[in-house]
Amino acid sequence: MAKNQLLILLVLAASFAASSATATKTPTIYEFLAKYDFPPGILPEGVQNYTIQPDGSFDVTLLGECEIHVAGFTLRYESKIQGSIQSMLISGLQGVSVNLGINRVAINSVERNGDKLKFGAGVVSKSFPVGSFASSPRCNPGPAFPK
Repeated sequence: MAKNQLLILLVLAASFAASSATATKTPTIYEFLAKYDFPPGILPEGVQNYTIQPDGSFDVTLLGECEIHVAGFTLRYESKIQGSIQSMLISGLQGVSVNLGINRVAINSVERNGDKLKFGAGVVSKSFPVGSFASSPRCNPGPAFPK
């Protein structure tokens, strides 16, 4: 009888430990983006860490600076990205830019409107199909650009 009780206790303890581990699992940044209707591909692979505050402000840390290529444009990510997120809008974005010829222009917002993502860079904006960002691209180390 004591052996049966010990076995039951062990099974219950293991079950409790497994359910506790599952309940406290922190979502990835890519899962977090989906919560706000953004596709995972607006961030490259390799996010090392992120924090999100209750007001929606966030910090994302990458391995280092890198570039991704999307629809003929080169997006450049610094190793630290900051901003604020709410449903279908990322504002106050810092750490992401686009190369336009010889100029690099900071992207300060991303807005989802139906099946389009509009990247805002000051008074200039460009929309892309959401599908262009369906998966996170591999982050390529970019050339050293002046800040």
